[in-house]
Amino acid sequence: MTEEEIQELFKRLARLMDATQERSGNGTAWNYTFPNGEVHRYIIRNIKNINETEDDIYNLILWIWNTKDYLKLRSNTNGHNFNNIEKFINNDYYLCMCADLANYLKHGQLRNSRSGNFPTLGRIQFTVPQSSIRNSCFRAFEVDIDPDPRGVELEIPIIDKDGNKIGDAFEYCELAIQRLEMIKNEIELSVQKDR
Repeated sequence: MTEEEIQELFKRLARLMDATQERSGNGTAWNYTFPNGEVHRYIIRNIKNINETEDDIYNLILWIWNTKDYLKLRSNTNGHNFNNIEKFINNDYYLCMCADLANYLKHGQLRNSRSGNFPTLGRIQFTVPQSSIRNSCFRAFEVDIDPDPRGVELEIPIIDKDGNKIGDAFEYCELAIQRLEMIKNEIELSVQKDR
């Protein structure tokens, strides 16, 4: 594994992170059934589709976790002990959480949890501040909103085994990538010392 291949991998992570931050799109809509049986439709125009955004964050989580294996290969290529990478990951909350989430996404369940939280991902949540709404229309059983996408805030809650919200997937991914960059930099420093 070369330094250039690792650099390309981190460029991929950056592109995936950028994709999770993109808010503009063709819009999204969903139905909600109230306990009394009434079905209401919600439409948010000009934002990225909910499913696409979820796909983007799921892909990012999986690639964050895959990056560990690439870093281990890079470390091993240069004759260094890749077990130090596992130790670093096991001592980092955000990397442990991403590991658990990636394994949950891959297998549909977790038998073990590096973080001890057995986390899962909740449904995406939107916040559309009134200041970003350009137009809105309320009809019988339908709400139609046209916001400035730049003002829309998104969150994908991370839920622990007890059903408590413990974080946001967007934030945790960003922090996990920062930790992976620390590992990468440490590997490359050790490679330079050996030259």
